Amino acid sequence: MDLTSAQRFVYTLTALVFLTILTLVLLNLYALDLFFILLVIEFLIAIELTRPHLLTVTWRKNLPFLVLFCVIIFAIIMYFRLSAIY
Repeated sequence: MDLTSAQRFVYTLTALVFLTILTLVLLNLYALDLFFILLVIEFLIAIELTRPHLLTVTWRKNLPFLVLFCVIIFAIIMYFRLSAIY
């Protein structure tokens, strides 16, 4: 069975969302802002993972920088959360 690009995107994003929910539940982190930021990062990663290899769009060349920016913002939020705990 051949998967289309849209199907690969949906399956990848769904797996990442379920993995995130499972990880946050196991860590007892029930913050909605943390979940939302992780979803944005996962969405951008899923876009990058399911991109067509033969077709290049100009906006896709900046996508890794956007993912890196979101990861940095996530790290800053986690730092402030953990510094408030300790």
